[in-house]
Amino acid sequence: MTNIRPAREYFNLDDFVTTIVQKYVSNWTELNSVMRYFFEKIKFLSIVGGTFLLVVTGCKLDNDEEPLPSVAYVSIYQASPNSPGLNIILDEKVINGGESFEYTDHTGYLRFFTGNRTLEFGPFGASNVVTDTTMKFEDAKAYSVFVVNTYQKVDLLVLNDDTSAPAAGKAKVRFLNLSPDAPEIDLQVVDTGVPVITGQSFKEASEFVEVDARKYDFQVKTASGTDMLLTLPNAALLEGWSYTIIVRGFKTPPVGSESVLSAELIVD
Repeated sequence: MTNIRPAREYFNLDDFVTTIVQKYVSNWTELNSVMRYFFEKIKFLSIVGGTFLLVVTGCKLDNDEEPLPSVAYVSIYQASPNSPGLNIILDEKVINGGESFEYTDHTGYLRFFTGNRTLEFGPFGASNVVTDTTMKFEDAKAYSVFVVNTYQKVDLLVLNDDTSAPAAGKAKVRFLNLSPDAPEIDLQVVDTGVPVITGQSFKEASEFVEVDARKYDFQVKTASGTDMLLTLPNAALLEGWSYTIIVRGFKTPPVGSESVLSAELIVD
């Protein structure tokens, strides 16, 4: 079974209207009924920088059995420690509107139409693109996209997410090393020294592992075990939920940088 938490729905209005019209309008006399359907079923509509945020019900036309277009779930995290604020651009449309996508920002799962989609990032308020990828989103599948590395070498890490539910009494956790200058690192439980996930190099993501659902004090050490780099105390992992622990920032920050090495627990 899938275990995706509630997500916001980011749809491009042009895509949505085109798809609805192609599906349901065989001649112009049907257009009025389609438009009535369109406006009755939209629960929330907000203009965001030329792209529209639509939260739509799953209802069908009374005289049609076809479902609305399928969606994939896409999470985006900004882990480039010296990048300026960014635009998120989906198929040439900026989807974060008037809000800059800043270091450590995380969208949670958004809903995108399926198929081949181009995702680009560039400096907020500008028109240029600094990194991009083309992804094929599949129906009901989940993906995580991380903006990584220094701004001069900015890149994207794309993961296919396992959304299966953990066993009873368990939570799932994975571990990402997104620090550009950190060595290989291990995730351990404080005091016990029990390793949870080991040997993660830069831009490397572990698989999800199941652990007992409870509160943990984690520590991050070098893979050699000699240096303790940071701690992540009071990390509450709830039964049935999935989490990602991200190590980000600089182990040795450049002059003037405040993006020091740190860790964050996010919900998937």
